[in-house]
Amino acid sequence: MKTDFYLLATYVQELQLLAIQPHLDAIVGKGQWNFDLEDCDKVLRLYCNYGTKEKVIHFLDRNELFDKELYYLESEQYAHICKVRPLSIYNISINA
Repeated sequence: MKTDFYLLATYVQELQLLAIQPHLDAIVGKGQWNFDLEDCDKVLRLYCNYGTKEKVIHFLDRNELFDKELYYLESEQYAHICKVRPLSIYNISINA
């Protein structure tokens, strides 16, 4: 299956990250997604196939966390995917 890069605008807040992390890991896979919560769109970056992206949208929408899919320039694709921010940057205890 072909994997692509997707950007989703969300309503996710810092405190919700710990709760949704296991779900996104199960749907997309560890290291295949990350958030930029400092962005006004609370951007979720995904590196997955189309079907997986749709599952993530369904999960977020069901939990009232999905806003819209964002579009980007082809040259921007690889500029973002390696910028994974650990949960510790948001002062959330991972062992909680």
